[in-house]
Order: sequence, then C-alpha cells, then structure tokens
Amino acid sequence: MTKYRTDFSALEKRLSEKPVTPGRLITDDPTPNTRRLWEFLRSCKGKKYISGQQYLWEDEKEDIVYYSVTGKIPAIRGYDFMGISGLARGYDQIGRAYDWARRTGGILTMCWHWNAPDDMEDISRKCSFYYKTTEYPHKTGFDIIRAMQEGTPENRFVIEEIDLVAGALKMFEQADIPVIWRPLHEANGNWFWWGNRGEESVHAYKKLWYTIFDRFMNLHKLKNLIWVWNGQSPEMAVNPNTYDIAGEDIYPEQPTHASQIAKYREVSGYTAGKLVTLSECGSIPDPEEMQRDGADWLWWLPWWGSFVYDCDERGRAVLDENGMPRPNPKYMDEQFMKRVFSDPRVVTLEDLPWYDKEKKPLPYALQHWLQSREK
Repeated sequence: MTKYRTDFSALEKRLSEKPVTPGRLITDDPTPNTRRLWEFLRSCKGKKYISGQQYLWEDEKEDIVYYSVTGKIPAIRGYDFMGISGLARGYDQIGRAYDWARRTGGILTMCWHWNAPDDMEDISRKCSFYYKTTEYPHKTGFDIIRAMQEGTPENRFVIEEIDLVAGALKMFEQADIPVIWRPLHEANGNWFWWGNRGEESVHAYKKLWYTIFDRFMNLHKLKNLIWVWNGQSPEMAVNPNTYDIAGEDIYPEQPTHASQIAKYREVSGYTAGKLVTLSECGSIPDPEEMQRDGADWLWWLPWWGSFVYDCDERGRAVLDENGMPRPNPKYMDEQFMKRVFSDPRVVTLEDLPWYDKEKKPLPYALQHWLQSREK
C-alpha cells in the first residue's frame, strides 16, 4: 500500500475543475446506509438539531446521566482512533463504536487524536498528539513538514498510519455502517502537531489532508464516509470538494448556552455553502436561541467526562447517595437537560427514522447499568 503516491498537482487540478455541490456527497456511489444518513442530515438543516456526545471510558457514564435524567440518550456518538497503532490507550473505542452503530442504528462520528513519536528512532518510547510547545505534560516534537517530504521516516510513518485507519474504516464499510469522519481537527490552533505554526506548516497540513483524502477515496475506495473538515479558519481552508460538512469546536471560557451565532456565520462564510456543525463543544446551545438567531448547527457534541457529569479533583465521577453520577451544573444542569431532550426540535436516538422502536436497543454499558439497578 505504501508504494501508492499522491499526485498533488493532478489531484488539486481535478478538484478545482469540479463544481462544488453542497447538496451532494463528495463520495461517488456511497453505500446505501451512508446515502440514507446523508439525506437525513440534509433534511434536518434549519428544522432539527441532532443531539450528540463524545465518549472515552468504557463505563460511558455520560449515558447514565442522560438516561436517568431524561429517559433518552443522544443520537450521535463520538469515538476516537487515538490508540489504533498501539502507541496510546484507546483501541477499545473502535469495537465499541462498531457495536453501537451495528446494534442500535445510532449515528457514528470518529475523530483521530493522532499519536506521533517524538523520536523517530524509537517510536514506542514517547508519543503524543500534543505538540511540544503546549502546556500538556505528554507531547511530541513530530514534524509535519518532514512528514510531508517523501522518503523521510516521518512520511513513512504517516502513510502507514493512514492506511491502518483506512483498514479499520473498511470494516465498518463492509457492515454498511456510515462513519462521519473528522480527521486533523482544530487545525487552526498550534496545540496539535498538525496545527498552524506558520505558512510552511499550513502548506504541510493541507498536503496531509489531501493525502488522507486521496488514499481513502482513490486507493482504498472507501464508500461509507461523510467527511467533516474542522480547520476552523480560512487560512487552513482545503478544497470544498474534499469535505461534506464544516465543523467548529467551541469551548468558551465561561460556559454558556448561547447560540454561538457569530461563529456560525463566520464558518458559513468561507465553506462554500456546506452544512455546518458544532463538532465539539463545552456546553450545548439552547435550541430556542439557535432557532431565534438562525444558528443552524446540524448537531452538537459535548466532550466527555466532566463536561457532562460532576468530577472530583482527580477526574473521577462524583456519585450521589444512590451511587449515580450527576450532571455537572457548570456546563448543564438537570433542568436544562430535561428541557433540551424533550424539545421536539431535538433529535435523540429514539427519534432516528430507522431506530427499532420495538426492541429499543441500548448501548451495552447503559444496558448493564439498567440491569444492575433491577437486581
């Protein structure tokens, strides 16, 4: 697979000559369920807001909070490829993602906190997705500019990793499970190794985006992806014929349920009419404010853990007298959660047209918790 080379000039020429059609998937001949999901997403614009949630730990306490408070859980589930190569924890998320989509019919979105080595001579010793200039304790000096220079160890590394993720996505395709795919997220910032640290790094980021796009579409011929570009800045913009949806991640210093209309308008202004989503957030925007302001975020995706449930100083869930995690009022109290999840404009798992309302399948972690409560 690594012998395949991306002809960047030819690729960009083809992309620039192709008209931008926001109503159509960029993937030709998508799988049936991918097409069905795309049409559903399009039908929601300006009418419905799809609830989502990002997950990490296997116990998925986020579901317990949502379900115990509202009797419902989000329709979109976010997982991560962060540990796929064994360089970090997280490989278990792929199996959980597959199970969620296969059993429940819920919508799946995948990002990639891409762990890369600090030392190319010993790639197993120190890896991270955070770049060395950040405040985080685990970080890497992996050089995106060298990674886009053919023949370097860094280039061989990224190509092998891209193909590894493609193989996992092929497993989803074979089961006709669509994946909303969001690689190289928050590229406008400098906290990830693929982020913006000047003109040369921006050029390398775009080459890396096109490399992923080309290998997935033209080498691996994946047909089950809905692409989300999460560059978050006109400076980072890639050709709109390489993504279906534009994503924005918003974490205000002071948590708020505001519609974030200013950012919505900004993103809509440089993404060629594509659908726009709140691909990560600290707080869920109020549907009332979204509708009033015309902030048509397609879905929202709060981050995991303390963004949903109360935690102690070590990051562990604070349990009430009944042994249950409770909502973290800093980001979302019970009253707000109940109001949002009962709003007819908000799509939850049970509202998906293809959800089996007779069997009412639930994620395993939540199912096990409910069974334990019955004993």
